[in-house]
Amino acid sequence: MGRDKLSLTVGGVPLIRRVYDVLSSHCAELLVAGAADRLPEIPVARTVEDLRPGREGPLAGIETGLTAARYSLVFVAAADLPFLPADLVGYSLTLLTRERVSVVAPRHEGLHPLCAAYDRAILPQVSAALDTGERSVTRFIRGLRGVRFVEGEELSRFGEPEFFLMNVNSPEDLERARACGGVE
Repeated sequence: MGRDKLSLTVGGVPLIRRVYDVLSSHCAELLVAGAADRLPEIPVARTVEDLRPGREGPLAGIETGLTAARYSLVFVAAADLPFLPADLVGYSLTLLTRERVSVVAPRHEGLHPLCAAYDRAILPQVSAALDTGERSVTRFIRGLRGVRFVEGEELSRFGEPEFFLMNVNSPEDLERARACGGVE
């Protein structure tokens, strides 16, 4: 994007606020990893500084969040998912417990590890992977046991995956999201 995405708006609502509103319907604690200096005002969200400063990537952000989390079940969501369905968050957290797995992640045209439920017990594995230089969340998850994918018809129950798994990574993505989510 060439600029911070957290305060960009879709439907007149900052991206991070859209994600916050969805997560707050299923999560007792909301953390924002590594964004304290650029966070638009969000009630109740707690910011936590990166444990590995220096733009180490999303896996390091997951490590930060899992370390700071007070609960054993954690839903990780990128702040640029303007159409994240609340029901998918609840469903993923339920599967994590019911099926006793480590990660529940959507898989549609690739894995979506920044829209997934994690058991905090994998924290040592996350840290160990980072210590060896791993930065890819997708590769990390593929190396884990106990991963549950939500895909196909099961994923489509929450709507069109192309729509709700849309990230805002470019000005074109932002315009597409705004066209889907309301006029600015």
